[in-house]
Amino acid sequence: MEKLRRISSKSGKRFIDVVKAEDGSYLLQKYVEKYDPEEERTYKVRELPDPVSRFGDVSSAVSEAKRLLK
Repeated sequence: MEKLRRISSKSGKRFIDVVKAEDGSYLLQKYVEKYDPEEERTYKVRELPDPVSRFGDVSSAVSEAKRLLK
């Protein structure tokens, strides 16, 4: 899969990547920012389950990602 674009929330702590699948469709992958107090670091962690939709074009996928982050 090829990552094409990252859409982030207003807070900057949630993200959705728009990726292109091998079959040519576009998928959304959710991430969230987590802080580890022991290591004093912030990590971006994949949040499952991903939205189940497949999109035929990038603009539809980006629009849906923005809608989900509102």
